Amino acid sequence: MFAGSGEFVDTTEILDGAENMISTTADMNTFYRALLGGRLLRPAELEQMKTTVAIDEKVEILWPGGRYGLGLVKRPLTCGGEYWGHGGGDAGFITSDGVTPDGKRSIVISQTTALPEKMIEQEARAAELVGDALCD
Repeated sequence: MFAGSGEFVDTTEILDGAENMISTTADMNTFYRALLGGRLLRPAELEQMKTTVAIDEKVEILWPGGRYGLGLVKRPLTCGGEYWGHGGGDAGFITSDGVTPDGKRSIVISQTTALPEKMIEQEARAAELVGDALCD
């Protein structure tokens, strides 16, 4: 990341734990398509990941209708059906993503700024983009 004075700042030093992943949007699309397309896990293991529980009511504000699985979140599409994903963020970036249950279509949106005061609106707009990309 360019610091403005001709220097670069290594933002990987900001990451504080093993829960973080650094990847490109293309890599994330490839991963999600392979995972949901059944090319990474045996069917029984993928079904375990897709077994969901209710989300916390505070999270429901950000992910209306969402449910937690094992490393995946299931969310409804406005056109009907559902999609899977697991967005996140760190070091000033936030990603929103989605993949169809068959792994044939996916989208990853990278936003360069996470705005705490606009978090709900920002998440809603990103979810709208995901829905537009995944709905026929």
